Amino acid sequence: MGAGYNWAGDVIVRDTIMRDKRAVLGNPGLLIPTDIREWLSSTDSGVIQGALQEIGLPVARDPGTFDLRAWRIWDYVARCVQYITDKQSCGLEDFWLFPEETLVLRKGDCEDSSFLLATLLLASGISEHCVRVVLGRVASAEGDYGHAWVVYQNEEGIWCLMESTLDAAPSRLAPADLFAQASNPYQYQPQFCLNAAHLWSVEPVGMQVSDYVRMRARKVEPTKAHVFGPNKKRISV
Repeated sequence: MGAGYNWAGDVIVRDTIMRDKRAVLGNPGLLIPTDIREWLSSTDSGVIQGALQEIGLPVARDPGTFDLRAWRIWDYVARCVQYITDKQSCGLEDFWLFPEETLVLRKGDCEDSSFLLATLLLASGISEHCVRVVLGRVASAEGDYGHAWVVYQNEEGIWCLMESTLDAAPSRLAPADLFAQASNPYQYQPQFCLNAAHLWSVEPVGMQVSDYVRMRARKVEPTKAHVFGPNKKRISV
């Protein structure tokens, strides 16, 4: 299994409440505790369904069409959403937008665009068993930083990594295990993953979700080319 990660998740995490990712409008000091699964629960939203119409997905369900569907959605999010930090967009260190908000604003950070990408994948008819938002860390020579990304299990049963902060999706899906290898200059290290039903830890993790949150609060922002190189070409895969 490459780096040995179970991208579907290992152990269900019972405490799914994020206590500092949403605040009352006009009163940023008044926080709204929110279940993390709520960020993936708007698949029936008219805004989300409208975006799927805009993308133009394959109608047929022939072999290969689900992977094509996933790739088109990934490319749409990458092209549509401008990367911007929470500090730049709303003046807060780490504020999570809901998918509809990211879609309307057309900007957000890695969590925002990852939640949007996963929601669109699920809303398109792709099974929740095949989609995860991953919360973890990227290790590099420049330093380690908290990061979020999406993995999709393709029609061959291989989990593929989808980096939502690119300017455009590369021409094909690549196995997530390749990005988790120690030889990769930007090594993806999953710690938690979720869909609309569950939050899981990914072994070996040895940390709580709150540890990921603290790591994101002191994050070092990556460049948008950190996964696929300066011309969106994959590196070390």
